[in-house]
Amino acid sequence: MNQLSTLHGVIIGLGSIGNRHLNNLVEMGVGNLSVVRRKASTNKQFSPPANVTIYHSLADALANSPDFAIICNPSHLHAPTAIECLNAGAHVLIEKPLGNTIGPDEQTLIELSAKSDRVVAMAYCMRSHPAYSKAKELINSDTIGRCLYAKAWFEGYLPDWHPWEDYKQSYAALPEQGGGVLRTLDHELDFLNWVLGPAESAIGEAINSDGIEIKADDVAMYQLKHPDGVRSQVTTSFCRKPQSRGFEFVGTQGVISFRHEDATLWLSGGQRSEPESVLVATSDDIAQMYISMVKDFLSMIGDGATPDSVGLLNDGVTALQLINRIDVR
Repeated sequence: MNQLSTLHGVIIGLGSIGNRHLNNLVEMGVGNLSVVRRKASTNKQFSPPANVTIYHSLADALANSPDFAIICNPSHLHAPTAIECLNAGAHVLIEKPLGNTIGPDEQTLIELSAKSDRVVAMAYCMRSHPAYSKAKELINSDTIGRCLYAKAWFEGYLPDWHPWEDYKQSYAALPEQGGGVLRTLDHELDFLNWVLGPAESAIGEAINSDGIEIKADDVAMYQLKHPDGVRSQVTTSFCRKPQSRGFEFVGTQGVISFRHEDATLWLSGGQRSEPESVLVATSDDIAQMYISMVKDFLSMIGDGATPDSVGLLNDGVTALQLINRIDVR
């Protein structure tokens, strides 16, 4: 029997990412699934299958003792929701960011997690993208020698992301709900920390350019200082169309670079006479990385091992602490 078929999972928040996780869990064969969504939700795009139980109360859902919970509600609710799930005995996968700041709820979650035998993980899915994991492998094997500096960016256009909703009312656009580009697009920050080691400091700015008429910051540019003095630079935006995303690591013996637009991981410079294609991403990689991330999370529940690809609570805390050092104007 598929071990997943014996698990009971609950998805908290059935927006775009919650619906993605739900469909993936159904496909993976998790046997008992439920969702918690707002009673007033009328989004017919996200309708759970008939065998998925719908709750409108988190307490009601947790009363049925789920094995795990995936938290996908607005960012400012992540920490208090995770606390309730842990207290109910569930393993927890938290969508990023962890919250607005390291406040009382986040501190309580940190303390509770330290005492608990439950898994508390962060959904940093880019670690499971083949180009991103391959870049880490190349850096670790000194393929480009000592890394001198790096950059990563994600510049998208928020109005196009969820055409079924008013983007100005989405949590990503509302600072009071933990939105803003600085927090919402922290995958790049986590990726650089994952590859180069947790940054020791951060400087930079997040601004509201008024490019898309939202309340929160919509452009962020900042620099991180990693162990051994390695610097990295991050640019994130809600205002760029067409979208651009990628990374680059510059070393003493070459350069590793990737752009989603051409889907190729390149190795260049050093003793190479011309750029070498290391990996070509496929259209399935984005969908597959979410599945891989959740599989790794569920494997931790089963055997207790921690795959390198899984972000833990401490990674979310580190990201948020660094974000809070960046000026928001």
